[in-house]
Amino acid sequence: MDVDAYLARINAARPAAPTVDALTELMRAHIRNVPFENYDIVFKVPLSLAVDDLFDKVVRRGRGGFCYELNGLFAELLRELDYEVTLVSAFDVDADGRRGPDFEHLRLVVGTEAGPMIVDIGNGARWDRPVPLRVGEHGHFRVEHDGEVWWTATRGKDGQWEREWSWTAQPRELAEFTERCRFQETDPGSHFSRTRRAVIAVDGGRIGLRDGVFSETGRPDRVVGTDEEYALLKDRFGITLKSQWVVYTPVRPA
Repeated sequence: MDVDAYLARINAARPAAPTVDALTELMRAHIRNVPFENYDIVFKVPLSLAVDDLFDKVVRRGRGGFCYELNGLFAELLRELDYEVTLVSAFDVDADGRRGPDFEHLRLVVGTEAGPMIVDIGNGARWDRPVPLRVGEHGHFRVEHDGEVWWTATRGKDGQWEREWSWTAQPRELAEFTERCRFQETDPGSHFSRTRRAVIAVDGGRIGLRDGVFSETGRPDRVVGTDEEYALLKDRFGITLKSQWVVYTPVRPA
């Protein structure tokens, strides 16, 4: 991997050592410069989880991606920078305690001088820092451990904790996520195949596009037309779409 090219893509300096502070800076740089987006899925461009293909997409072609792509490639960068990185398979647990499919989401556990950290730059630009893999409250995040299952929660607008992803400590390889990635990009039951979305962190919060609705932290959402959507993708998210592509209109179940 061309580490210098990757660091230039996210506008980050090469860390002097694999510390938690350096990891924080890398995460913040990443979510500000590489969008969480699924436009390849929308326009039926096949995805690849091969590291060389991910590097080409994100670094050389200046695109973004979703969890498997972004966290998968970021793991390789961190390893090149001498961090110890474990990929874990995250899944949903519903209110009745029923566990969803494995490999629904990819998260990282990263070793630092301050202990292992949970890292997730593939979660809609919501995580701007590593979170200690330790039970308790850590700022806006909470970490819990129940048997073999770890899980995190974030505070909702009402101040209540809202459970997020769950996972076990079993190490995984990136290739193990391929089958579930294929489901996300092709199955009608996947929301990634039915909506178009882009999110990136900015000063003061995040900006997003979802099915032609532009959102910005602290401002009302607004509907945008096709031309403005293309312009916003280019100017605010750094995503340039091919001119022959037609903006996707989702067909939702009645």
